Amino acid sequence: MKSSLVAALVALMAMPVISIPTPSDAQVLTGRNRASAPRRPARPAPPPLSEAEEDRLWDAQAEIVEIDRQVTELQTLGQSQNGMTAEQQAAMDAHVARRAVLQADVTRLEAKRDR
Repeated sequence: MKSSLVAALVALMAMPVISIPTPSDAQVLTGRNRASAPRRPARPAPPPLSEAEEDRLWDAQAEIVEIDRQVTELQTLGQSQNGMTAEQQAAMDAHVARRAVLQADVTRLEAKRDR
């Protein structure tokens, strides 16, 4: 009997102390009046492209394809005539300049979209 009492006492002393928090302890741990303090909601991430920018991107890409088609036609016509006329060369230069502007816009919008 004595040995079982000693074993029970040793086991009881070896156990860790367990405490159950009361509601007042929980209030102290989380901070007083925590629920009443207003918190700003997190800002949602802005959309990568607005609808207008998305439309501009698609329109610019479509126009680039059309310009490339026209440039190819002018080059083919120039080769068949053994050189371009002044009007054809002016149209070619205008197409190349317009394509450069559109390509810069497409590059900018795609970079913004991929962020």
